[in-house]
Amino acid sequence: MPDETPPDATALAVPERTGADPYERAYMAGQGVVLHRDKRPAPKWMQLLLGSTALAGVGLLFTPAWVSALVMIPVGVVLWALFSVLRVSVSEGAVSIQYGLFGPTIPTAAIESAEAVDYDWKRFGGWGIRLGRDGEWLYNMPGDHGRAVRIVWRDGSKRKVTLVGTPHPEAAVAAIERARRGLPPARSTAAGELGPARDEG
Repeated sequence: MPDETPPDATALAVPERTGADPYERAYMAGQGVVLHRDKRPAPKWMQLLLGSTALAGVGLLFTPAWVSALVMIPVGVVLWALFSVLRVSVSEGAVSIQYGLFGPTIPTAAIESAEAVDYDWKRFGGWGIRLGRDGEWLYNMPGDHGRAVRIVWRDGSKRKVTLVGTPHPEAAVAAIERARRGLPPARSTAAGELGPARDEG
């Protein structure tokens, strides 16, 4: 049977990722087959920092200041839930970015360009959801080694730039390019050949 794989598909092959978890299935439903997904939890020290308000509240439960705990515990849990995981999902129709519960869904048709870049976190003032002085949004987590996917896209008449930190931005860029060009999904097999990707969600 002749090989119908486009000649440049090898350069755009995206390693198959783990399947969607319950959160992604419920809140990050893609548009078509998922070509790439990346889930990056915050490092333990950051999770401890995010949850420290809840932990302090638990410590106050058995003191005369127990009323304060009724506020601190839920606030701490919400902070942890909002900022403990950074997710990226690239499907045939959209790129979904979520830092906790926040982030854009970018239609593939609205993307003008996507590239792997090096960035300086100090330019954005730290980690989390950051707005640069030039109007570019950054979603990042410690441990990305200063690497990100930079997406230039249109929201109606507005031109937007969104960066999302990841140690391996080339895989996400390859998936975005496949979606933009309408190429069939591909994955790397154990033998190094290309085969159809599976959405394991």
